[in-house]
Amino acid sequence: MRPSRIIANILGPMLFVQVILGGGSAFLRFPIALHLLWGIATFAVLIAATVLGFKDYGSSSNMFKIGAVAIVIFILQGILGLISFSSNVAIVVHLTNAFVLAVLVTYMISFADSLDKRAKTQAPMPEQPQPSG
Repeated sequence: MRPSRIIANILGPMLFVQVILGGGSAFLRFPIALHLLWGIATFAVLIAATVLGFKDYGSSSNMFKIGAVAIVIFILQGILGLISFSSNVAIVVHLTNAFVLAVLVTYMISFADSLDKRAKTQAPMPEQPQPSG
């Protein structure tokens, strides 16, 4: 399994935990610092998955393209999160944007899985040595 596939598959559960921490911060009085720190860690993993996708499959791969878009949306998500401290409307937009980000990460995982499987099936088979004699 390629590193890009491994990291992309870690990203999904990390984003899920991020949403839980955000909801917990809003409704269950979890410390907001947990949501912020986990968000930074999740963003770092997203960047790593995108860079590894670029290295493994190139800039024309769907994994890289979706990863790049997800990075931009994640930055927007961070800005919305900071605005959310003073605006209830921003909280709703922040939550809605989180679902868009989750869909993109799901696509990224799917592309990473299918590209990794395709690379295994298209790998050249080693030549069988011919018996001498």
